[in-house]
Amino acid sequence: MSSTIGVQNIAHTNGTVAATVASDGATTFTTDPFNSVIETFYYHTTDIAEGNNAVLDQTWYRKTNHGAANKNVGMSATSGVWTFPSTGIWQTTLIFNYYRSNAHLATGVTLNYTSDDSANTDTVIRMYNNFYAGSANSSITMPYTFNITDTSNQKFFYTVVGDNVTVRGGTDHSTTLLQFIKLCPSV
Repeated sequence: MSSTIGVQNIAHTNGTVAATVASDGATTFTTDPFNSVIETFYYHTTDIAEGNNAVLDQTWYRKTNHGAANKNVGMSATSGVWTFPSTGIWQTTLIFNYYRSNAHLATGVTLNYTSDDSANTDTVIRMYNNFYAGSANSSITMPYTFNITDTSNQKFFYTVVGDNVTVRGGTDHSTTLLQFIKLCPSV
């Protein structure tokens, strides 16, 4: 005995259609309900000398080589201040690669956040490395998860900690990278 079924829609918990199963069994998936985003950027096209408290405000470029994941492009930065394209829970990861010629000095990066479009900013995280020898390369990985409920006002930026810091830029293996992944709707 055989039976046939008509077209069936499979819904997400928010009621939007996630997939359609036709009577012949063919399944068609719709776009995801969270408008998920995965983007990776690299800093500038070459190494850039930055001073203490300098905003990482050089142009960030979307990384497209070496199989980098980019889906639903939408992140943007103006003068180093990042704007989210949609509300949601966002995972950010900065890989801050840099060079320092001076020894015995703490050097690092600070994540700064605003909830009122930069009228007031707060330091969220500050991470350091200490240089015991001159002419040394270093790296800091700084993950952070944001709950973005207002894309017009909630923004963030990074600043350099220390003088005579050369931020590694470009597309090679030692560049500074910033990755964004939208995980789910806001909570």
